[in-house]
Amino acid sequence: MGIALVFSGQGAQYVGMGKSLYESNEHSRKIFDMAGEEIKRLCFSSTEKELSQTHNTQPCIYTMSMAAFAAFENACKENNIAYDMMAGFSLGEYSALAAAKVYSFQDGLEVVTKRGKWMHTTGSGKGSMCAVLGDLDKVQACIKSVKTAGVLEAVNFNCPGQTVVAGENDALAEFSELAVNSGLKVVPLKVGGPFHSSLMREVSEKLKELLNSITLSPPQCPVFSNVTGEAYDFENMLNLISKQVMSPVLWEKTIRNMMDKGIDTFVELGPGKTLCGMIRRIDRSAKTFNIEDADSLKKAIEALRR
Repeated sequence: MGIALVFSGQGAQYVGMGKSLYESNEHSRKIFDMAGEEIKRLCFSSTEKELSQTHNTQPCIYTMSMAAFAAFENACKENNIAYDMMAGFSLGEYSALAAAKVYSFQDGLEVVTKRGKWMHTTGSGKGSMCAVLGDLDKVQACIKSVKTAGVLEAVNFNCPGQTVVAGENDALAEFSELAVNSGLKVVPLKVGGPFHSSLMREVSEKLKELLNSITLSPPQCPVFSNVTGEAYDFENMLNLISKQVMSPVLWEKTIRNMMDKGIDTFVELGPGKTLCGMIRRIDRSAKTFNIEDADSLKKAIEALRR
């Protein structure tokens, strides 16, 4: 059995996330305590509106995902369970890099906190994103048919039949109308800007400068890059991490490449089961587990140690 860990991205958050782990697991509690009282408040008892603001969401999901990983990692040691590689969806990639010891939890928290603030500031009012369900060729044809001036790009290739498009508001509105008329289903996303598009170039440049100021170490476990769909090469890691915020997320390619390397089981760490659903759409033979609370941790460990 080949096991890969995958870490949740933005949009999976919910009020109360991580509270069960905090109350039941000393390793998770340590992570939340390091993150501080404000992040605990936001995760455990804020409002959905407050938690969904990009500058709050990113450090909270990162912390909750790392708390789930801390509990899982300790349980793996106790039950002689080994995992082989990691990936994270968008924001989740920062959790994967921390889990692989590329940087410390605290350094990662600083990076995602600033990333969230910069994305919020840069993206606010400039555009948005929508998920499009249907044939990718149709999606790309609709993008090419848009006559309104402005940035419009396919940015997340999640799984068969699911693509995310980002762009400036007027261009995105025309695209959405064309897509619906072409038989595609369009779902507007509640996000603060056109993330993973070229409109995030300024954030990419700031991230590169910030990452240059912290110590990066070779990953202790292979981590797959959203930008390439391949395992990170340490020599090019800083450039790729910086570029990720303005580049498409090649999630389907990542999962297929992992499975080609012998992975048949995926464990999602963080709030929700979104990635589990995507992975099953990519390949129905994949086994998936999620870890977001004490019960799901117990179920996953019981299944993996057999």
